[in-house]
Amino acid sequence: MQDIYIGRQPIFDRQLDVYAYELLFRSGTQNHAGDFDGDQATSQVIVNAFIEIGLDQIVGEQRAFINLTRSFVTSSMPLPFPKERVVLEVLESVHPDADVIAGVRSLAEQGYSIALDDFVYREDLRPLLELAHIVKIDLMSTARERLDEHVRLLRGYDVQLLAEKIETQEEFERCKALGFDYFQGYFLSRPNI
Repeated sequence: MQDIYIGRQPIFDRQLDVYAYELLFRSGTQNHAGDFDGDQATSQVIVNAFIEIGLDQIVGEQRAFINLTRSFVTSSMPLPFPKERVVLEVLESVHPDADVIAGVRSLAEQGYSIALDDFVYREDLRPLLELAHIVKIDLMSTARERLDEHVRLLRGYDVQLLAEKIETQEEFERCKALGFDYFQGYFLSRPNI
């Protein structure tokens, strides 16, 4: 029998209760993804989470955040996810062209929650912001002095904010003070396999 691997990292709410788990591609027991093709990694996470292991075994009653590449966002194939159990993460590498915006709109209209991953505000991302439910801000790629500005800009949209890659108590406290809704990072919990 072939070994099956999947990583998961908890996402916490303001009371530090587990809100969800981000499901991560893992090809073995090393706790990092290594080199991989994005579409293949997403496919493997889907197969492992929904067919091989089972969503309840991996995340219990919590939601699962699943990264989607451009081809998954723009595909007309139905996704095998129970919409009340997953949050579909649009990766930062997905360019917001007309096909992507239409794909995200379709997923949102089907009732899926949409998260924008590693978000850095740009004007061309506004159509995605208008469809999103959660925006993930990567603290490692957002300059400290620009974080306040990002939060202020994003508060104009009907989205919840998730601070990711929190590495210290100070970062966690600052994000709480800025009004972030959710928190993820090594300071709180490393991914596990």
